[in-house]
Amino acid sequence: MQRLRLAVALCGALLLLLATIGVGAHFVGLTSTLVAWTASFTPIAVLVAAAALLALVVGGRRWMALAAAVVLGIGVVTQAPLYRGTPDVPISDAQIRLMQANIRLGNADAVALLHEVDERGVDLLTVIELTDQAVSNLAGAGLRTVLPYRCERPRSGGGGAGIYSRYPLRDCTELDGFVLNNVRAVVDMPGAGNTAVYALHPLPPYPEPAWKWVFELKRLRPVFEDERYPILVGADFNSTYDHKQYRELIANSTRPGTGPLLDAAEYVGAGVVPTFPAGRLIPPVLAIDRILARDFVPRSFERLALPGSDHLAVLSSLAVPRRVS
Repeated sequence: MQRLRLAVALCGALLLLLATIGVGAHFVGLTSTLVAWTASFTPIAVLVAAAALLALVVGGRRWMALAAAVVLGIGVVTQAPLYRGTPDVPISDAQIRLMQANIRLGNADAVALLHEVDERGVDLLTVIELTDQAVSNLAGAGLRTVLPYRCERPRSGGGGAGIYSRYPLRDCTELDGFVLNNVRAVVDMPGAGNTAVYALHPLPPYPEPAWKWVFELKRLRPVFEDERYPILVGADFNSTYDHKQYRELIANSTRPGTGPLLDAAEYVGAGVVPTFPAGRLIPPVLAIDRILARDFVPRSFERLALPGSDHLAVLSSLAVPRRVS
């Protein structure tokens, strides 16, 4: 019995070490591939901390159990904003539905994607990893009958991006300073007027060097700061809420006279919504597909199956704030 308790305690100590590293990475903003990789799994580290606490209690290691409780508490605090949500604010009746889809090198099922767009009344669709073949597949599936306006910058090897809209688009441009195609267009949104829509795909922090990932996230800050219109963003950010660099981008991308930049999942309290990897034996563990908004109010956030892709799609309903005099 004593040996069993010792084995459980040793297991708990190992779990505590892993949990401490995982939770600590949430707070570290070093330009490091290892730190970025570790922070991606902070939500799992919180669960590991709970397992460590249980094992150390069973193993009779009181002080180590106390340490595990502290790590668990800190870990819960790091995730709390994702579940808390924001109190309702006055909104208008005008609402739009934005869907973000990474189509895995253009190989996702175009008919299945169209079905989701049509079934869920999507007004704006941002597509990542758009290829020339995917452009043809989407057109052949009938996407243009539902979302007739488009801003497309396809590219082989998963570097393309596109925006599809129920409403007219103009000023379709590719952003400068990024390795992959990141695009912007302006849509005249009913009830909101001119709105800037972005389809974004910054580089990942791994296997690419982490400094490239940090550079591109920082490059987005002046893009958002200089944007004069309300903003809607669909993106595979290759970042999670637990990356300090991502949280700093959201917090600091402000412009005088506008509201804050909002992460839809965080704003509605949807919690951790993993979207990658999909279609594998293991469930999705990384919440890297995001929807952001400025001068719109997220009302919902959910994920959708996307056959043929290694990502789940995400969908948000967003309302135009009511102007209170």
